[in-house]
Amino acid sequence: MGPQNRSEGEASLDLGTSLIDKGRFHDAIAPLLRAAAISGPAARRRATATALLRLGFGLGERQDFADALRVHVRAAAIFGQLGDVEQELRCRILTGVCEWQLKAYESAIQIFESTAAKALSADRTAFRALALLSISCILIDHLRQYRRAVPYATEAARLFRSTGDHEQAAHALRHLDEARHEGNT
Repeated sequence: MGPQNRSEGEASLDLGTSLIDKGRFHDAIAPLLRAAAISGPAARRRATATALLRLGFGLGERQDFADALRVHVRAAAIFGQLGDVEQELRCRILTGVCEWQLKAYESAIQIFESTAAKALSADRTAFRALALLSISCILIDHLRQYRRAVPYATEAARLFRSTGDHEQAAHALRHLDEARHEGNT
């Protein structure tokens, strides 16, 4: 990595972060994606991924789910390269939420399924449970595929109970009851 790449990456990161701080989320997209494309030390790449995560939240709050999706995907990739499983899973969940908000339901389900699988292999039960609950929500609330939702809601409830998150377990159980009831009518 030459000094020019280092300074260009840092300058792009600094500009993007400054724009986020000013609430200029759309203006921050290009410099942060530019910073993400430039290889560099792990600390700068982590700072870039964290800034992308912040940017995705800001865009999502403004209902710009298409741009939020782009930056969450890039942040997930960087966190994955850095071996930060927690942040990668967080960004993958947010990517699925963006697809869900864009009404790309099957795509969101695929993202949540792959996230659940990664969470299982990384022994991150809460993320797995959240991904499975998200799938059951889409299947029940949007696609009306009640029978398909039953195994997702069942496993989400079991996992949430195992983590001690009784509120989310109850949420999953409500989905399970609805799926079983509607699936039999």
